[in-house]
This record gives sequence, C-alpha cells and structure tokens, in this order.
Amino acid sequence: MVNPDYNILKDWMFGKLNDLLADLHSNPNYPILKMSLGEPTLSMPEFVRDQLSLNYNEWGKYPPSAAIPELSNSILRYIERRHPGAEKIININKNIVPVPGTREPLHLVGLLAKKTKMGETSAIVTNPFYHAWRAGSISSGSKIHWLNALPENEYLPNISNIPVKILDSSVIMYICSPSNPHGSIASLNYLKNAILLARKHNFILAIDECYGDIYRLNKPKPPGGLDAALSLGDNLDNVIVFNSLSKRSNASGMRAGFIAGDKKIIDSYKLLVSNGASPVPIPIQKVAAALYDDEKHNTSACEHYDQNFQIVEKYLKPFDKNFKIPGGGFFLWLKVNDDEEATKILWNKFSLRVMPGRYMASDVDGLNPGKGYLRISIVDNKEVIEEAMKRVSLFLKSEYSK
Repeated sequence: MVNPDYNILKDWMFGKLNDLLADLHSNPNYPILKMSLGEPTLSMPEFVRDQLSLNYNEWGKYPPSAAIPELSNSILRYIERRHPGAEKIININKNIVPVPGTREPLHLVGLLAKKTKMGETSAIVTNPFYHAWRAGSISSGSKIHWLNALPENEYLPNISNIPVKILDSSVIMYICSPSNPHGSIASLNYLKNAILLARKHNFILAIDECYGDIYRLNKPKPPGGLDAALSLGDNLDNVIVFNSLSKRSNASGMRAGFIAGDKKIIDSYKLLVSNGASPVPIPIQKVAAALYDDEKHNTSACEHYDQNFQIVEKYLKPFDKNFKIPGGGFFLWLKVNDDEEATKILWNKFSLRVMPGRYMASDVDGLNPGKGYLRISIVDNKEVIEEAMKRVSLFLKSEYSK
C-alpha cells in the first residue's frame, strides 16, 4: 500500500544521534550546548515584522504559483548584484519561481526528472548529503550513484571520472556550493564542467546554493550556477539553482526562496505547484522581496560567522597548524579519531551535542566519507562559541595525548 522506496528515509541523522546518546546523561557541571543543528540564531530584520503587519489581509488570498511582481523584480535585482551579468539571461516570467525554502523543491525536482530516460536510471548525489537530495533521487525512480566529497578534492565530489554508463543513464545530479557540511566552494570552472556534463548527457543539474550568501568577507563571493551558465553562453539549459532566505536572512521558519533555471524545468515545476505542492503565500512573498532587496542584514550575518570562526581558529590551531577556516557556510567539520565515540564523550563529559559525520553520509564500497569527522554548528553568539571551543579543546587534549 505504501511505496517501500521511502523506508530508507527512516535512516536519518537526527534519529541516529538520539539513539546514540539515549543512555548517556550530560554532565551537570556544564550547561547543555546543542550544536548539532544548523539553525541560525541571529534575529531577522525588524522590517520583517512591519511587512507582515502591512500585508495582513493578503493571508486571505490564494497564493499564485508564480512570483508576484514585487518579488520577481526584487529577485532580479538581487541576481544583478550577486551574480553580475546573469540578469541578462533571466526572464522573470520564464526562469524564476518562488519556493517555500529549498527542501521542498530539491525533492520535487526529482519528480520532474522521473521517466525522462528509458531503462534503469541513475541519480548522482554528493556524499555526505542533505536529506532532500536523497528524497528527490528516490522520487526520480533512480538508483543513487554516490559521489564522495573527500579532503583530497577539497571536499567537493570529483565529477571528472564518473563512468560514462552512469552519466548516460542519469536523470539528475545534486551538487552544493558552499558545501554542507564542509563549507568548500566550487570554482567557476568546476560549475561550468558540471553544466557541460549535464548538457552532454541530458540530465538536470540541481545546484543547491542554500549557503551561497554565507561566506567569508575577506574573500571573493562564491561563484554560483548562474555565473557559470552566463560564462558558457546565453541560456540556462539543464540547470536549476536553488536559493533560500533560511541562512542568508536568518529566516529558517519563514520558508521562502526561489529557484532559477531552464524554462522547461520551471514550467513543469509551476504545473506541479499549481496541482499539488506549496505555493508561497503573498505576505511571505512581500517579506521575501524586502529581504532580497536588503544587503545590510546579510553582511552583518557574514560578520557574525567570521568572528565565530576566528574564535574556532584560535582554539584549533594549537592542535592542527594546517587548520583553515572554511570558505563558506557555518559548520565546523572537525577531524577526530572516532566520530561516534567523540560525540558520546562530548555529550557525557562536556554537555556538548554535536553530529557524527558518518550519520550524514552513505557507505560506498566500504567507505563512509563522513566517518572520523564531527559536524559542529557555529551559529551561536561569540560567548557560546568561546565556551564550546573550550570544551572541544579539552576533549582534543585527551585525543592528542593518546
């Protein structure tokens, strides 16, 4: 009665973490710090409250599947600032649609990829993975071909040696930059090569840019899929880019963002939304327009994370002289001897809740690319980060003394 393909979704990282720590108590000598979830702690700008109040009556209207003019124009202005020149290859009515965050469209685009090729199909997915990529791959009716993100490739999946048989059978590929959880940034050439692969082998390239506006201010802004498409010509064939306000604007609960890309994909997505998915309510679209037009709050968020990573660097450099602050995102991907054991110790002895890296990844030929790492969320205020890193350093002292 129920599609068994989705049973694999029961195997999720937060459930595993709860099971791992179920029989362990935190240390009462330390206040509990939960740093296993990537939820921004900064406040949304005050004008969000004003916009919701001004547009209160709009809650009584059915939301359209397309962006209202106020939002579509705001998105186009944002693209012009963030990816200069890319606005030239964007048609507001044909290449953009508002979405309730990125999780839902990352999943639904898998449905759009289904049955686009004959026979057994493949979905190419970055490993470690965001759960919506796996859900989308399952919905595409495909067998997942995992691409491990490893340190030797700067934690980006190697797309240069994918077997031709896999490429020919692929209906969708999921990549992410800056990557989750590593914060690695794909170069413009990397993104161009991914687009060229998608066009040569005719599959959808889904580029998750949820962390695209969380980057270090002392470095250039990360390039995106729109920059790469522009550099290749004047079209968005085979490409779909996912953008969200969850991280950029500290608005995780608001569920707002946009997707931009190939007209054929956008047209089909609008049909799907019109018949059985979630359009973005008009008041939320109005708030999203105001947030995309405002750069100040996003710059403040980047400053916040820059300061937090400077604290992290201060504590980790003594243990690893080669430690580098990630180029984007707000996670620390910390190397340890045993990620499960480290997670238990940090909870039981230091009341610090973190995520074992192996829970974020799938085993591929006996290798789990997350094994031996911890994902630690660096989102709290600097006092919390300072305290957390003191506890991490105490743990590492015992690790390095073994």
